[in-house]
Amino acid sequence: MYSAELCQTLIKRFPEVSFVSVPDKFVRDPEPQVRVPVNKLVEVCRFLKTDPQMQFDVPLQMTAVDYIKDNVFELVYYLYSSKKKHALVLKAQVSRADAIVDSVTSVWSGMDWQEREVYDLMGITFKGHPNLKRIMMWEGFPGYPLRKDYVHVTDKYDSGLEVGTPGLNEKGIPISGKN
Repeated sequence: MYSAELCQTLIKRFPEVSFVSVPDKFVRDPEPQVRVPVNKLVEVCRFLKTDPQMQFDVPLQMTAVDYIKDNVFELVYYLYSSKKKHALVLKAQVSRADAIVDSVTSVWSGMDWQEREVYDLMGITFKGHPNLKRIMMWEGFPGYPLRKDYVHVTDKYDSGLEVGTPGLNEKGIPISGKN
């Protein structure tokens, strides 16, 4: 099945899904992209995995993008069918104020760590996840370091050379007051 057919089949089955056009100067042979309402994400994923025409059995990766000006996070899922040899990118947006999404681990158990990483670094909660806890930062770490509004607070563990440490320049030298 070709890219356009993939999207058309999915949109016919789920009218809430929309095609995401890829800019001309993107990448060579980009995968088709669709936007899925966050409340339909698990249902669409289950269909993509089990439908005989789709058979997306390999969730390659998943990440999130912080669109702070639009006040949303965008979840991005890269899916592949090893049987049909086609790929698809799913995108779903969730409000930054209420960043809760149903987990897709019931569809692909391999998304377990991917969702934990997004939870840990972006603060998006995956409802129904079997073990949603921090995976890179320690429990009690203040904030979510990949959010665009995250501000690093210097503590006893800092060497002073961290990029973006308040009060220090890029070489770790204290910034003097305004002249």
